[in-house]
Amino acid sequence: MSTINMIKYYFYEGMMPQNRKRMESLIALAYQTARDRKLYPKAVLIRSDVHPTTSRGGRHERDPLGWHVTLCYKDDAHLASGTHIASHGNGKVVWPSEEELDVAPEIGYGHFPETGDN
Repeated sequence: MSTINMIKYYFYEGMMPQNRKRMESLIALAYQTARDRKLYPKAVLIRSDVHPTTSRGGRHERDPLGWHVTLCYKDDAHLASGTHIASHGNGKVVWPSEEELDVAPEIGYGHFPETGDN
């Protein structure tokens, strides 16, 4: 049996990749990251393109884990409470109102549950 989960993908206003293949690659990476972490989001904010830096103590530095994309996820509970799960800690508001975001075209993904998936 498969599971269908419709997810809205967002980019900060003006930051949606103009190249459709690049956008689809970032969305695929966001989806795979959610799957790997056993998250079932309803909304994903793709906060960055691929980059090698992170912020620690308010200072930017090279990320020891290497290149990455910064992502935020919201499931039903997060949508109701106004919270999110971020791949990096951040001390400021990172998920603005929907009016301040560009919505990517809807793309459906599905998967067959693995043994132990709930």
